[in-house]
Amino acid sequence: MDWLAPVNTLIGAGIGVGSTLLADRLRWRRDRAALNEDTRRQTYAAFMGALSDVYQRLNVLARDGRPAEEAQPAAHEVFASGNLYPLRYEIALIAPWEVMDSANQAFWRVRDLRDVVATGAGRQTPDFGRHLHAYLAAAEKAQVAMRRDLGTSWHEDSARMPE
Repeated sequence: MDWLAPVNTLIGAGIGVGSTLLADRLRWRRDRAALNEDTRRQTYAAFMGALSDVYQRLNVLARDGRPAEEAQPAAHEVFASGNLYPLRYEIALIAPWEVMDSANQAFWRVRDLRDVVATGAGRQTPDFGRHLHAYLAAAEKAQVAMRRDLGTSWHEDSARMPE
């Protein structure tokens, strides 16, 4: 019976070490998942903020009604200074396909809006209105996809997603 005490001690130590390692592994996974979610949240917010900023600045250009020779470089400068390309590439690295696809759609629609504004089109022109509507719908779809990815509650009836 002398061997029973050391064996029980070894078994207890093994269980203690094993449970500590398991708890540390689970904590590491939880912390990593939280960090990944926080990174996605920050990137999504930065992208949507930059997208909105570019749209607002293009809207101001369209409201001012500049001639095409002035509107074209101004619209391209607004778009280039918006930081959309690096943020879009970051989303491509960290986001699921549904988010990336909707972010691309919003990016392309604001780029189309840039091209319309670059022609000197004002806010009252039908072409501007059509592209504006397409951009707003794409931006809202991107926001919904991002919220869904982050698990943020969203009342589906309140989403005003034009078709």
